[in-house]
Amino acid sequence: MRFRSPSTLLFGRGRLAGVPALLRELGAERPLVVTDPGVAAAGIAEHLLADLQTSGLQPGLWDGVAADPDETHAERCRQHIAAGGHRSVIALGGGSVIDVAKVAAVLATNGGRSSDYFGFDRVPLPGLPLLTVPTTAGSGAEVSSHAVLVQLDPRKKEVVAGLHLLPRAAVVDPELTLTLPRAETTWSALDGFIHAIEAFLAVRASPFTDTFARQAVPLIARALPQVLADRSDLAARDELSLGCLYSGLAMANANAGAIHALGYPLTARYGIPHGLANALVAAAALERIEPGRPERCAELAVLLGESLMSLRGTQSGLNATTCHPEGESCEPRPPQIAERVRRFLSALGVDDRLSSWGVPAKDLPELADAAHCFRPVLDNTPVDLNRDDLLAVYRASA
Repeated sequence: MRFRSPSTLLFGRGRLAGVPALLRELGAERPLVVTDPGVAAAGIAEHLLADLQTSGLQPGLWDGVAADPDETHAERCRQHIAAGGHRSVIALGGGSVIDVAKVAAVLATNGGRSSDYFGFDRVPLPGLPLLTVPTTAGSGAEVSSHAVLVQLDPRKKEVVAGLHLLPRAAVVDPELTLTLPRAETTWSALDGFIHAIEAFLAVRASPFTDTFARQAVPLIARALPQVLADRSDLAARDELSLGCLYSGLAMANANAGAIHALGYPLTARYGIPHGLANALVAAAALERIEPGRPERCAELAVLLGESLMSLRGTQSGLNATTCHPEGESCEPRPPQIAERVRRFLSALGVDDRLSSWGVPAKDLPELADAAHCFRPVLDNTPVDLNRDDLLAVYRASA
């Protein structure tokens, strides 16, 4: 077994104030705060910059990250690092911001372009010290050793992965999620929810990752509806952020699976937000994955069922039975993870079809071809899903 995580994890409300002291503990100076326009407009970056300046750390700011960033974003960020003479990087934002900062930090010491490092373990030297401060709950990027960027020609998702992408420290402050809009809160948390499920079913699952995944599924499933019902419920935000941190640690070490392979082309081609793209295909994919891990799928279904019981209007059907013909007695049947995921998503109002997001039926074969190319996550799935299987999932989700 192998388990990787940042050397320091800080969790809790108000932990943003601890960033200057943590930088000094790491021996990091002159940080460039990397963020996006939304986080900057919310005042979070300004607050952090003031604390860093007061501490004499000579920070800079670059807020040029866009949603679903491509390979050039990391290269532009690296230019700002060089121009300001920065010697460390703070990623303040969601998964897109953190992924850009990771790649920029290694470009600053290794040189070259983002595309030079697409793949696994292709970064030869450590990057600049990187500290991650997520403002969303769910991406898991703050604790992982990989980054996802869009390659421009041809346009597709690519990964840069390896030990040198791992942040030195992560600071998870649930209060930073308060300004995130409702839709983005939902999509990001669903990304974390699916990370936990896929990590638990993964070929690379271990006792370490199982421990985190088992905690993450019920925490997220219980807390997300509470956060959406009352945006000011900080106790629920604590639970959601903690559940997503657990799912991130599980995914970072066990990796994702076929749901992500199916989701990546939807984001790259149609701009469907990553967490939502995964959610749109999750139930149909799980129906095909379940035969490879029936006991684990049943365990996940039980964990999720406990949370579903607390959601109004979702109690019916949780104790399903199988009835034999000709009047024989009915017997309880094992709970099915696919139908419980479908019910959970519906309770959140996420019951869209691919067609509602502009995905025409004629494109599905091409999408299946694209999904079939994501071998690392497909090979980490406990069943062998061929191109026709992936096409069937898309069609069931269309």
